[in-house]
Amino acid sequence: MPAVVADSSPLIYLARLNRLELLRSLYSEVFIPPAVWREVAVEGKELIEGRSLLVAASEGWLRVDDSAAASANEEVLKQLDDGEREAIALAIRLQALLIIDDAEGRAAAQKLGVKLTGTLGVLVQATRRGLLPRLKPELDRLMAETNFRCAAELMAKALKEVGEKL
Repeated sequence: MPAVVADSSPLIYLARLNRLELLRSLYSEVFIPPAVWREVAVEGKELIEGRSLLVAASEGWLRVDDSAAASANEEVLKQLDDGEREAIALAIRLQALLIIDDAEGRAAAQKLGVKLTGTLGVLVQATRRGLLPRLKPELDRLMAETNFRCAAELMAKALKEVGEKL
């Protein structure tokens, strides 16, 4: 099981669905940069996602790593927020898969050759591995209970990958 680096939004979405543990099951370790920790666990400490991150960190499978913060000054990263910039830099340093949803962040990561997935990809992988019985109910909850949005074509493609229909 490889290690991954996560940006804020996938952590928030998975925590709100009560599915943050999927990351623990799919990956050996989940690393986040300090800016993501501040955004989700510190500023959101009263929210489910903040509490979930505190538990994950106390269990040891989610780790804050500040080793790449200084290298997050690539020109292509300048337009991004601190969390995205640091997450991409950390993924580069660790040569790890990056879990990120933001379109600008994904584009910047791809320009830098970072392998990536997003919340949808995590849910697809979890369904393929049998950690979720079906993907469709999870996607319905994701759309209804959070501000997650994606194109219907992408949703249909994800469902097709696991043998389900829209």
